[in-house]
Amino acid sequence: MLTIYSLLKRGIIIEKKAAIRRQIDDSLTYTNIIIMTVTSIFLPYIFAGILLVGLGIYLVLNKQTRKIIFAQRYSKYIFLFLAFYLIVALLYGNWFGVGAGFGLILAMFIGLFQRSFMTRELYERVLTLVCLLSITSSSCAISQKFVISLLDDFYNYDRISAMFLHPNYFGTITATVIIICAYKIFTNQGLKWLYYVIGILNVVSIYLCESMFAWVEVFVGISVLLIILKKWRLFSAWVFVAFTGVFIIFALNIDLIPRLSDAEETLRLRFKIWNFVVHEIKKSPLIGHGSMSCAFLSSKNHKLIPHSHSIYLDSLINYGIIGTVIILVSFVKYLYSILTICFKDKQTVITSLILAVTAAAFVHGVTDLTLFWIQTLPLFIFILSGIGTFENREEKRLFNLLIRQRYSE
Repeated sequence: MLTIYSLLKRGIIIEKKAAIRRQIDDSLTYTNIIIMTVTSIFLPYIFAGILLVGLGIYLVLNKQTRKIIFAQRYSKYIFLFLAFYLIVALLYGNWFGVGAGFGLILAMFIGLFQRSFMTRELYERVLTLVCLLSITSSSCAISQKFVISLLDDFYNYDRISAMFLHPNYFGTITATVIIICAYKIFTNQGLKWLYYVIGILNVVSIYLCESMFAWVEVFVGISVLLIILKKWRLFSAWVFVAFTGVFIIFALNIDLIPRLSDAEETLRLRFKIWNFVVHEIKKSPLIGHGSMSCAFLSSKNHKLIPHSHSIYLDSLINYGIIGTVIILVSFVKYLYSILTICFKDKQTVITSLILAVTAAAFVHGVTDLTLFWIQTLPLFIFILSGIGTFENREEKRLFNLLIRQRYSE
């Protein structure tokens, strides 16, 4: 009997170890998926789109990852919301919206997956990876401007987009990377000189892509970081530098920022687009016409306007008042959770970055819609997934411990 009992006990132990190993293997696989998602952002946009869509489909079709996604609160409501607007787009014959709707569903599922599995260690490592990968986009931009243009007059680049579709998308990515570099420096993580170098390279990238509002993103994002981290002297110096720059540009009439002289013409075109969008919103104020409504409705008049150049008007034309209110309520709940963790629980690391990038994105969103693209949206979603580092901490700590044990074997 003792021998049989010993064998049974040994069998149970072996089975438990096998289960732990399966968990570790899954954990490592999930980590790789998150790293692949972020790495794809810095690929040429066609390859980025193919890889991200492929990863999103895998997460939905895989039984284990699908369970992880739908274990998240509100995941089913997100799916129902986006599925409803797929139907709306189909009813209007808005094929732009059908394609974009599927893309948004996959993007949200990737975000929920990242949030459910995110740990502080993984989050910070991937942020460092983002900064390092931005060197490739900066190098690409510099080579486009100063090497390819000199070698061949046919490729005469005025505004640089690197591996992104449009210079403004490149501007948003570079502005976000600069904010991440500032976050790493202010929170004393890693080699400061490395983040200074990467930050300077991305400042050069903003100059080359000539995205005017990217400068505003950088100012707002770093300002929020300094305020939350209570670095008041640096904040005062930062504001002084900004006001000095404004004085030099407008009072002394010195062109520090490229294309600023075109701001009046750019704004005039924006107002023209906004008037069109407001007119179309009035036709279906409650539920909108589905995603990419601006492109769909403008194409009927043989003038393709990709988006409304305002994140707020775009939400209204796409999802109407009802859909916009649902989105707003959901985001306010998320924001309340982050603010509670940041100010009530005094957890300013990670939350300061989330709030900084969010503030920058939504200020930029007043005059442009660079957030919803196959490379900018995944980066924004990854940064928002940082809230997952404050959820299920004990379970995630055990996973990290098991992984370290596996590597040490």
